[in-house]
Amino acid sequence: MEGSLLTTSLLLVLPAPNFPTGSDNVPAGMTNVKQPGGSLTAAVGDGKTDDTSAIQAIVKHVAGSTNNKVFFPRGEYLVSSDIAISGSVELHGTQSGIAVIKASIPYAIEIQNASPVKRVSLKNLYLDGILVVFDGQTKGPSSTGDITIESCVFFSSASPTASNGQKRQLMLIELGNSRVYKNVFLRDLDAYGVASAFRSTLGKSVWVIDNVCGLELSKLEWLSSKVEPVSHWRDQKQKLEFLKTRYNLKSDQGYFKSCLYDQCDRKMKIAENIFNGSPNTGKHRDHAMYLKGFDNMEVKSNYVRGWPANPSGGIKVRNGKNLWLARNYVDDTGILLYSHRKRKACLHDGLKNVIVYGNHLVQRTRPGRRESSLSYYEPHSVGKDDNIKYSANVFEIIGFSNPTKYRCIWLTNGNPSQHHVYKDNVYHGTSTTVKLQARGGTPSYETRDIDQKIKDLYNYPVYKLDIPPY
Repeated sequence: MEGSLLTTSLLLVLPAPNFPTGSDNVPAGMTNVKQPGGSLTAAVGDGKTDDTSAIQAIVKHVAGSTNNKVFFPRGEYLVSSDIAISGSVELHGTQSGIAVIKASIPYAIEIQNASPVKRVSLKNLYLDGILVVFDGQTKGPSSTGDITIESCVFFSSASPTASNGQKRQLMLIELGNSRVYKNVFLRDLDAYGVASAFRSTLGKSVWVIDNVCGLELSKLEWLSSKVEPVSHWRDQKQKLEFLKTRYNLKSDQGYFKSCLYDQCDRKMKIAENIFNGSPNTGKHRDHAMYLKGFDNMEVKSNYVRGWPANPSGGIKVRNGKNLWLARNYVDDTGILLYSHRKRKACLHDGLKNVIVYGNHLVQRTRPGRRESSLSYYEPHSVGKDDNIKYSANVFEIIGFSNPTKYRCIWLTNGNPSQHHVYKDNVYHGTSTTVKLQARGGTPSYETRDIDQKIKDLYNYPVYKLDIPPY
């Protein structure tokens, strides 16, 4: 018993980790920004010294070489202007500690490509008020790609100005073969804005997978136990809690206008992301995901909540073709399919070959409304839609005695013959087919089942997590 008490006492007096201080073992083959060698100036990483020139010189020196990996030991690296990347380079932060690259003016300083680049990666970096931009349009069309953003944390410790506070945190434009993987995007009320934006990505795959957008930093137990890989998120939880204390961050870090903007992208996959927006913002929202002008896109197994059950919420799909929207969990907001006027050449004229399959929609605050359901809408009656299928979607209506009286699929206009609604769209916990609402006539349910290949392709559970409310 005495030994147990002694052990407990020792555990209680252990100091909290101080992730930005201490030493790190430099991985073999990497240039240490604090000890770069040769004539290069070392970065200090004390949060006070301006490290811009030192970091820029090191990145420029190694970019495109055979030894192109740069290591940031734990510390806080203050930068006062853009860090330009001109060749293949990997920027690695420490895994055991925290390496913060901090903008002197939040969301006014970029890590960006200065010329066409390929094979660039950012890993394990904490980006405080930094914009990350890789642009193959203005810096060399079709020649920028193979970009990896992995296990980074985007946040802001200072209040931004009115002019830059709503900027994106990550932008990828006209590139291919890229990955955005296991990152955390945080945004409080003073830095309300957009997490990531993709535009005109090429006909090579761009994957956005396993990211977390928006958190309640005082309630993170689920992050270390509910999300795979558990070991990664358990370590990240501890660092995020430290980050909150060190930078005096507000607990609510989910103030996003949108988590993901897509415009005129080809061959993208958006999967197993957590879009956890704040329900507390009174500012204009513009959808958890806004997908516009896509061609060949798969959006599957995402968790979406914190957006309102109105026209500014949910997942918005507009003017594109070849979309698979499957096995997403959408909590108290909608899936909104739209056809607008074709105002850009890259926009499809309406919707074509869209599969909406196996999603789970929860309705709490506005049951039976178009905006909180699965709906299609043509505000200008101009879309030329072709082959839109709705199958195996489940609608859970909470807190109402007779859920089956509410309409769940809305087809407000357009050509009903191109909208195929199958009888396997049901109320949660029942085999009862949901009610439809249509303008200009009631479409018939399909008498047959959806193609077996679609069932086989998405034969796994919806992406549902047990996350405590804000």
